[in-house]
Amino acid sequence: MNPDPCDFHPTTPQEFIGESRRIALMLEAKAKALLERKNPAPVKILLYGAPGTGKTRLVEMFANLLAWHPTAIENTNGRNLTIDVVRRWQESSCYIPLGGRFVIKTVQELDTATPQAQDLLLSFLDDAKPYTVFLGTSNLMLMQLTERFETRMQQFKVTPPTTEEIAALLVKRWGFKKQRAMEIAVGSGNNVRAALLDAQSVLDVSRIAA
Repeated sequence: MNPDPCDFHPTTPQEFIGESRRIALMLEAKAKALLERKNPAPVKILLYGAPGTGKTRLVEMFANLLAWHPTAIENTNGRNLTIDVVRRWQESSCYIPLGGRFVIKTVQELDTATPQAQDLLLSFLDDAKPYTVFLGTSNLMLMQLTERFETRMQQFKVTPPTTEEIAALLVKRWGFKKQRAMEIAVGSGNNVRAALLDAQSVLDVSRIAA
């Protein structure tokens, strides 16, 4: 049974749409290679693009592929990334987490972190040990990131899906009529999150009417 649109969290590449699916397939292959490798080099990835394109879900998918248990993953928002947090990461980097071989740190909206926290984070990444994985996202605010991020991290630009791709998702997963699905997709401005919210509202109204 398909979850409601607002509860839909893609967990496999096939559940993503548009450019997000291509990136998901690459990340899936990268995770498989890392799991098969001995002493893999640190992984440093930055996903950037407009809000609602699937960056957070891509980070979650990749992290979950590497972690044996959620305790191996530490999620932080850029606004909460303080110098103390990064220092704690540095001090604990020599310990293997209970949830698997990989030490996984994710920072959503990395561009909202202070310059001081960004600078210390870069030092942490420069000294990162094997099995360290850092995943960051940014809402097209790269100019607010320290310039050194450009040379320190592998970057993927997540572009919005087309209205046709969003409409096809609504038809396939929730049984919308094509015309109604296209209306929702067009109204979303190519923002998947907005489209799912609108689709949820339509379904809620139809259930009440029923």
